[in-house]
Amino acid sequence: MVILDLIDKKLIFYLFKDGRMSQRSIANELGLTAPSLNYRYKKLEEDGVIKGFKLYLNPNINFKYQMFIAFKNYDDFSANWISFKLKCVEWLNVYNIIGDSLPDLKDKVGQMTSKLGEPAMSYLPVQSMIKISSLSRKIIDYLAEDPRRPLSEVSERLKVNTKTVERHVKYLIYKGIIMIIPMIDLPKADVVMFSMFSKQIDSLDDVLQRCKVWKFSDGTAGVTTCVSENMELAKRFIDASRRVDPKADVMIVYDYEFN
Repeated sequence: MVILDLIDKKLIFYLFKDGRMSQRSIANELGLTAPSLNYRYKKLEEDGVIKGFKLYLNPNINFKYQMFIAFKNYDDFSANWISFKLKCVEWLNVYNIIGDSLPDLKDKVGQMTSKLGEPAMSYLPVQSMIKISSLSRKIIDYLAEDPRRPLSEVSERLKVNTKTVERHVKYLIYKGIIMIIPMIDLPKADVVMFSMFSKQIDSLDDVLQRCKVWKFSDGTAGVTTCVSENMELAKRFIDASRRVDPKADVMIVYDYEFN
């Protein structure tokens, strides 16, 4: 049986906040020596708590559209056009699906509905296509192979100044074009993940700032996913969010998948 202490949980939280955060930086935040942090990190890998990292790409950079849709999880659905999936204790699975066009998204929803029944909820963000530079695309290609690859190695391969690469990566992350996602076994980690769905998602930023790890927003509606150390703390964040937006929906996530 894997038993994590509060320091282990904070280590995991920092990885959720920034999947590229170095072990040295995490050690500084936690007041640990580098060897001590490295020991904990390797132990979490060996115990299967940290399973790896994935690079999430906003599909708009490839001139594709996305939407979020939730179905009762009496059955499951898999396809290469599902970007990620959140499995929730409320008998729901939340899917992020990608299509070539809005009609294509509608067709894919139809495919899912024929197997899973009518959706419990859906959210189609207002979106526009994103143009990025050829250098940014090359950087993304290298990070797709290894999301935590040192940027010095990327710059060496591309024969570009490291600071230039760092500037591009910071921009891509800041704009939500890419996210480095830690693949964590949530039951083993004994942390609580929950998602808030709101038609005024930005209004929840202040109350969720301490726990927020991912956010998908079109400037009005959206989804914010949080991680907390325990259910008591999660409930405080949820209650605070509901005071701001009583109509916000919350789902407790017990597992997630990113393709």
